[in-house]
Amino acid sequence: MKIIEVEVKRYLDTKGSDMAVVGSHELIIVQVHTDQEITGTGFLSTPISSHGMIGDLAAAFLRRNLRSVVLGENPLYTEQVWQKMYGIVHRLGRRGLFRSCMAALDFALWDIKGKKMNVPVSDLLGSRRKRIPTYANVGHQLPPDQMAEKTLEYVKKGHTAVKIRGGTSAVSLKESTRRVAAVREAIGPDIKLMVDANGSWDADTAIQQLKEWEAYNLYWLEEPVPPEDLTGYVRVKQNAGSVYIAGGEQNAGIHDFRHFIEQGALDIAQPNASATGGITDWLRIYHLVSAYNIPISPWNLQQIHIHMAAGLPHVKWIEYFTPDRKFFQNQLFKGPQLQEVRDQDGVFLIPPDSPGLGLELNEEVAEQTLVKE
Repeated sequence: MKIIEVEVKRYLDTKGSDMAVVGSHELIIVQVHTDQEITGTGFLSTPISSHGMIGDLAAAFLRRNLRSVVLGENPLYTEQVWQKMYGIVHRLGRRGLFRSCMAALDFALWDIKGKKMNVPVSDLLGSRRKRIPTYANVGHQLPPDQMAEKTLEYVKKGHTAVKIRGGTSAVSLKESTRRVAAVREAIGPDIKLMVDANGSWDADTAIQQLKEWEAYNLYWLEEPVPPEDLTGYVRVKQNAGSVYIAGGEQNAGIHDFRHFIEQGALDIAQPNASATGGITDWLRIYHLVSAYNIPISPWNLQQIHIHMAAGLPHVKWIEYFTPDRKFFQNQLFKGPQLQEVRDQDGVFLIPPDSPGLGLELNEEVAEQTLVKE
């Protein structure tokens, strides 16, 4: 089997976002065609902020540079192809947008693997969970009283763990405290409450916020400091008391996570398969972190991470962007379809059964949002 073509299309979210961090998103869909009439699909998401789009840069890098590297390669040799792609980003940073472009192609190769064997990608990972624990992302940008009402709606639907935004990229420190207080009062003492600072604080601010929030019984504080501030992570964790410190979503590669582990910087690791260059590299991080018995809770990207959570026992749960969020990623893809199961322990998802990743475009949304180049 060999790769005979790489096709790249851009899709633009025109409806905006309910989050403070970015205005909207663009999705880059990559299709890898083979000589055995099996096509793999992958994607990456690029934010659209006040400084403008970057999707055109990602598409150009995929169509020109990465395409020239993977043409003629056997898509089943995911490690070999990954290393070949990684080699061309020498002196270009080897992280950020380049890794996300690599990830889109790597996802497509794993999709081909699953389709070739007629099994979901989760089955290729060595295990199969009957149902996958979730926590709900309640990242709406709302005033504290409305945020409390919205979070309570999620709890009434069966969610036993919820996450809100509290960083200065979303709200002021005082407003963040008002959010936490209002939400805790609304949902009661037994629901796990997480707060995401989106890497927007320094260590001193995070430590002071944790002291101020002691009465609100946080389950975890996520990304309290920027991803490169390892020393800051360590200081925050040393002063966090009973609150878990989670992070790693913006970090890439096994070496970043090795440093986190060696310095005792994290309670919960959140590797993201897009940020680190795909499933191939994510698995390296998974095995390293698992060897130290640190829980893994991958960030975002539920269409991909549901397979890791289904096929790997040390994945604690996945972040669930529920249908009401109108998240562009979930609007453009109608597959894999996510089926909920609820009981007293929370909301669970059933592992997908479709071969490969199960990624399937919603043709109506695709037609409306396709960027005509």
